[in-house]
Amino acid sequence: MLVAGETMRSTMLMLMGLVVLLATGCTYNAALRDDFYKPASQIEQKLPVKLGLVVDENMKSQKFDVLQGSVLWHMDFDIYAALGKAMQAELSNLFDDVVIVEGSGVSAKTPMLGLVSIDTTSMGNMSGFEARLNLTLKDTKTKAVIGKFSRTGNFDTSAAIGTVTTCALIMGLTLGITAPITIPCTTNAVGQSAIEALEEKLPSLIHAVYLDVSGDNRVVAYASGGMEQGAGGVVAAKPRTLIPPSDVDKVPEGKVTRKNAYAIVVGIEQYRQKLPKADYATHDAQVMNDYLIKTLGLQEENVALLTDDHAARTDLEKYVEKWLPNRVEKGDSVFIYFSGHGAPNPKTGDAYLVPYDGDPAYIDTTGYPLKRLYEQLATLPAKEVVVMLDSCFSGAGGRSVIAKGMRPMGLSVETPVQAKGKTVILAASSGDQVSSTYDAKGHGLFTYFLLKGLQGEADGNKDGTVDLQEVFDYLKPQVERIARREYNNEQTPQLLGNRDLLSKGVALTGRTR
Repeated sequence: MLVAGETMRSTMLMLMGLVVLLATGCTYNAALRDDFYKPASQIEQKLPVKLGLVVDENMKSQKFDVLQGSVLWHMDFDIYAALGKAMQAELSNLFDDVVIVEGSGVSAKTPMLGLVSIDTTSMGNMSGFEARLNLTLKDTKTKAVIGKFSRTGNFDTSAAIGTVTTCALIMGLTLGITAPITIPCTTNAVGQSAIEALEEKLPSLIHAVYLDVSGDNRVVAYASGGMEQGAGGVVAAKPRTLIPPSDVDKVPEGKVTRKNAYAIVVGIEQYRQKLPKADYATHDAQVMNDYLIKTLGLQEENVALLTDDHAARTDLEKYVEKWLPNRVEKGDSVFIYFSGHGAPNPKTGDAYLVPYDGDPAYIDTTGYPLKRLYEQLATLPAKEVVVMLDSCFSGAGGRSVIAKGMRPMGLSVETPVQAKGKTVILAASSGDQVSSTYDAKGHGLFTYFLLKGLQGEADGNKDGTVDLQEVFDYLKPQVERIARREYNNEQTPQLLGNRDLLSKGVALTGRTR
């Protein structure tokens, strides 16, 4: 009986050894679903560069091991195809074009490369694993590193423990006879739990990496062509402002068509001289251009959009002093919009618009005087001229500049207007104030609420139309409130001009006189 007992014990040990051996060599194979990820980000203005995401031939599957006691389960996940598609979907909201390329597909057509990898480490005892998502952006030609981005998360697989326990119980009751069945059972339980955890939590890592990339000035500078290579790779030289999404960028369709209206829209963010950027000024102008055409009903050929290097002093002279007079006839409406820097002339006390090539040190010869603008507009046979200025002229900062060594000064934009009965001015601030940008909305503070008013928020009497007085009554308290609360700044918009004309109503949306 003793010998029989020893024999039975040896047989059991041999069977259990076989179980361990089978478990050690058992591999779970799975793949992320191609549609496991839905991009959540939306950015209105994308970076102008084509990005190639590189999928390494040798890293198309991710292997890692899960250890429980002396039992080792191998996990072999095919995740790179789905991960590549997910990264492509998310980064396509930031870059103009994102393509997935193999090593042989890298070319000058993809000037920026994105190398995607993911590292996984078992946390032991089937409680889960740690995964680190990595994205390295490089210049295709120089191989210089633009930026490295990495996010780590913990993935819980404890949900598999119940199934594994059941499998182990079956294995124990049958003394290992069903090992070929129970070992895949336990392996599949751990593997299925791991792949489900990846599909559930990996999107948060992808989005976090995306946010890191979108907020990195090195990437923005590279995409804008304003980068230089240093010892640490590519560093920002002229970072461009990344435009956050804004509710006013959704342009509403208007109810009228204006065939007898003309507009000049100017937005200058980057200047030829080394001047501070007028953040979002170009975006301001682009969106205002869309509102004039789609919401106010102007004909596209009757709107001149001038931005950055297409808004030099000669451009302003051409369109204000030649283009408009050649087109405007009696009874027409004219709209002038300017977003960018203003500057004072300390010698004369005159206010100037600063064109792309303007220099505050020589503002009298490089700037465009407001007085000259008003005089030119006064010669037009138009029935009404509306000037909207998201600028300031004190030289105290914000959207104003001044020659080095000069002190800020208070200027009024009202004096030239008083004798001009058909010109009205909607200005972002009073003469001694600073006009702010609204970073959260991607616009000048004044422009944001101007557009918000044109969306319909300014329709105080709910008659389906918005006129200039209603817009002013709406935006003035809004601008004052945000400037004081967010920037500790006093900014008071101004509506200046002939009160009789304003009382008749300068129609903007919904109807025309």
